[in-house]
Order: sequence, then C-alpha cells, then structure tokens
Amino acid sequence: MKKLLIIFFLFCPIIFGQNNFFSRREIPVIRPEVQTQFLIHKIQSNYQITYLYKIPFSRIQFEKVNDHFESQFELTIEVKNKENKLVKREFVKDKIISYNFDETISNKKFLENFITLVLTPDTYTFQTIFEDKLTNRQRPQKPLTLELNDSTKKYSPILIEQKIYQNGNSEKLIVANFSGSIPFSKEFYNIIILSDKFENNKNYKVKFFQSDSLYFDKKLMTKSLGIPKFEKQNDFVTVSFDSSLTLNGLVLNDVNKNLEEGFYSVKIFSDDEKELESFKVDVKWFNKPFSLADADFALEMISFIESEQSYSNIFKESLRSEELLKQYWKTKDPTPNTSFNELMEVFYERVDYAESNFRNLSGVSGAKTDRGRTYIVNGNPDRIDRGVNYDGKITETWYYENPKRIFIFVDKRGDGSFKLEQ
Repeated sequence: MKKLLIIFFLFCPIIFGQNNFFSRREIPVIRPEVQTQFLIHKIQSNYQITYLYKIPFSRIQFEKVNDHFESQFELTIEVKNKENKLVKREFVKDKIISYNFDETISNKKFLENFITLVLTPDTYTFQTIFEDKLTNRQRPQKPLTLELNDSTKKYSPILIEQKIYQNGNSEKLIVANFSGSIPFSKEFYNIIILSDKFENNKNYKVKFFQSDSLYFDKKLMTKSLGIPKFEKQNDFVTVSFDSSLTLNGLVLNDVNKNLEEGFYSVKIFSDDEKELESFKVDVKWFNKPFSLADADFALEMISFIESEQSYSNIFKESLRSEELLKQYWKTKDPTPNTSFNELMEVFYERVDYAESNFRNLSGVSGAKTDRGRTYIVNGNPDRIDRGVNYDGKITETWYYENPKRIFIFVDKRGDGSFKLEQ
C-alpha cells in the first residue's frame, strides 16, 4: 500500500501538470442528421399523410460497379389503428448511381423521397423502417402515433426552396425537408400556409412571436392553391397543387431572413384581429460550428484577429458571454439586413477545423497552436509541403498565393507541436 502511494505521488505532477489536463476540450463526432417529417393535409373527410425523408449519402452504403458506385435503399411504412390492426403497408425503393466517389461520402448530397397515404379518421401508429439493400441492415425508426380527427390540425405548413424545378414548360416547387424546422442560414426559404379558413384574394396578418417579442409581422394576400401533390423529380421532392379541390394559402417569402435561432409561435389573424391559425416552429442552425457551443472559448478566438486594445474593449460591458459574442459579430456582419452572419460562420468553421486537425499529443487546443492560429487567420493554404530540416525535424511549409505568404512550421519535440519559424 505504501509503495502504491509513493508511485501515485510521483506521477501526480506528471499527469496533472500537463497542459489543459482538466480543461481539455472534447471534439464532438459530427454525424449528419437524417431528416424526416410527417405532413397532414385534409381532403374532404379523409387525411392525406405524407412522410418525407432525406438521407445524407455519407449514411448510405455504396459499392463499386464497373465505372460507377451504386446503392439500393428501401423504406417501408406500416400503419396500425388503435386496435393494433395493420391497416396499411407501403414501401418505396431507391437506387442511387454516382460516378464520383467523393459524392458517396458527402454530407451535402442527399437521397430524398416520400410516401403518401390516405387514411380515414382514427388513431394510428406509424412504424417506418429504412433498409440498406446492400447490407440488408434494417433501421427501424421510433414509432409515431397520430390522432386524425376534428381536433387535428388540418394542414401542415410546407417549407420550400427558392429555386424552381423546371422540366420543359413545367415548373414545380422544391420541398425543403428539415424535419419541420426552418434553417437558420444564408440560404432563404419560403413557407406555404394552407387553411380552409382563408378566403380568396383577402389579406391576413402573419406574426412570429418568440417569448414576448414580435420578430415577423406581415400582411399577405391569399392565393388559390389546392391540395398539395408531391412528386419525386430526379434528386428532389417537388410539390404542386391540385386546384380541383379548392384551398387557399399564404406564401411567406424569405421567411428565415430576419429570424434568430429558437422556437417561435406563428399566428395568423384576420383584419379584425381574429386568430384563425397557429402553429409552432423551430429555427435551427444546421451544421453549426461546434466551437460556438462554448461562448467563452468562441470569444477567446476573436483575440487572434483583433488588436489587444480592441479585444479588451469587447468586455467593457457587463454582459453574458453569449451576448458579448453576438454584439461583437453584429459589428462585423457583411449582410446586416439579415439575421445570419456569413463571416461569423466562416471564422468558426476555421476554428473547428483547427481544433480537429492541429491538436498535439499533449492535448493543447488545436486552435491555439501556431498552425491552428495561422489557419484561423489566413484560411486554407494553397499548398503544403512536408519535409525534414537539417536537424532531422519534420517541417511543414504553407504557401498562400493571394497575397503571397509563406509560413514554415517545425515539429521540434516530435509530438505534433509544430512551431512557427517564419
């Protein structure tokens, strides 16, 4: 026992004396999300249920076939009523072909599709199962129970992209599937709100509330649309409207332009201030840089791009770190008429990259290393050369073309702690 205590006290200074032993930042493993969404639209006495799904290629297994890559995917949806009796089973098969390997591991390329069911009023449980046909691996999703009756919201809002799908003379709207959320992003989206309470060619007020604050307040005129009809068009799911079934709607363009992150209560009022429709929506920053999860760390990174005096000025006001961060980047926003700050996104994406790629064996934050700091300030170099210097130490030389800059880093200790020499 005495020997154990001696060994413990000998090694304590070594272990706990290491840089950032207790404060070592964990780098999260980012898995791209599978987006799924149920949309409800009432058709006379029945309900049209549309299940949308959007799966990143990086979550799908591909195999090499001659000069291309293939994947086969199947979605099954089983519907049971409140007596647990199977009332419907539908499936859709997808075959994906890609000639680019990088696409097959991309988080920005997606398989998108849908299944539409028509059901009578009742209480139903929906079980969806994704199956990768190459591996025969099934991934059942969490069952969802829906009550379809007079108290059910009759018409789900539909988020759409701003670009239009064109096929000859035909134009269709592209559905944006983010699991019912609205993206907080530099890309703008439109939203369609349908209701049988809307009269044709009449104005209605649309308001977005967050807590007690009003963020969106517009008066819009209805359009005659109809029941939505979804179709698969190449890589997209599109929506058009069956005008044989009269239904009016409001189209909110650039709905996310001035919305901050968070939950909103959306309400639609008539001219006499009578509330006709309401629903809740989440504005979410997808693929948000993980370095923004710690506001103190995010503020510290600003010291890399500001003078000592300017950096000190940030902290003159007694505000929470989150508010100081927001306040600083508001002064640097290249598009101040929108809520999303593209410059802030680029900066913290660089911080994320530095954190993930330049951490050394002693656990020093990758962003705080010489290579990390250089990357954050200057971005990705145009060229990197690796070599060995006259002392046998590994070197990295970074070249930037516009403007011309050269940075030479040397790993003097052999632990990945590349120090800037020039």
